[in-house]
Amino acid sequence: MNARLNALPRTLWLTLICVFAGLPVLWMALTSLQPMEELLGTNASLIPASASLDAYREVVTRFPFWQWFGNSVLVAGSVVAGNLVFDTLAAYGLSRIRFRGRQVVLTLILATLMIPTQVILVPLYLVMRDLGWIDTYWALIIPFLASPTGIFLLRQHFITLPIQLDEAAAIDGAGRIRTLWSVLLPSSWPALGTVAVLKFMWTWGEFAWPSLVTNNELLRTLPVGLARFQNQFDPRWDLLMAGSVMAAVPVVLCFILLQRFFVRGLTGGAVKE
Repeated sequence: MNARLNALPRTLWLTLICVFAGLPVLWMALTSLQPMEELLGTNASLIPASASLDAYREVVTRFPFWQWFGNSVLVAGSVVAGNLVFDTLAAYGLSRIRFRGRQVVLTLILATLMIPTQVILVPLYLVMRDLGWIDTYWALIIPFLASPTGIFLLRQHFITLPIQLDEAAAIDGAGRIRTLWSVLLPSSWPALGTVAVLKFMWTWGEFAWPSLVTNNELLRTLPVGLARFQNQFDPRWDLLMAGSVMAAVPVVLCFILLQRFFVRGLTGGAVKE
């Protein structure tokens, strides 16, 4: 009984946080079910008086929504796959291989974390323009195939693994890549899952860079495509909310599927023995 009373403040606090975080999502979902006449009327309310799926039907039939959706899946999937490969190789080298200048390389990589993305947008755009990659998938994918955050997270994980694992693998005749693939990676699923979830969420919701390097409507990703519903003269809030609900589904599914790895990856190493 005392234990339940002691846990009551924490339960109430967590419930309040859940309501605070979930209310905008609930508002978005309910708004997507209301027609524009009801949203702009004088009796507008959170609960729709006449719920309908017309906004969802209009989004997928009048606009290239599934093309935008496919573009986002292609870009986010390619970026996640690239980060898992290149970040893992870089983190392995920085954590397990001794070479001259290793600390300098690590410091330079970490220093890039302090540079805001907006600062490099223009130089990066000029590079893409000179390469002839504007309005192509290359400009959306190639610049983000590796990230300092992923390298740092994976390096911090690799240095917690005993070096004796590498030595035992070397005695058995395994090379560097074989040791990484067969010995270290099977113990690294939480860290890899964390990198995958973070990169997928960041790439899926990215707006500034895709809107800068794409002019063709069929090459737009979901955030850029949905932004056309929020124009100055005729904003379509019902379409924007309906598209946003459908755009949020893959992110929620990704987090649910990788939640176990994500939590273990973030809490791994939090307590030192």
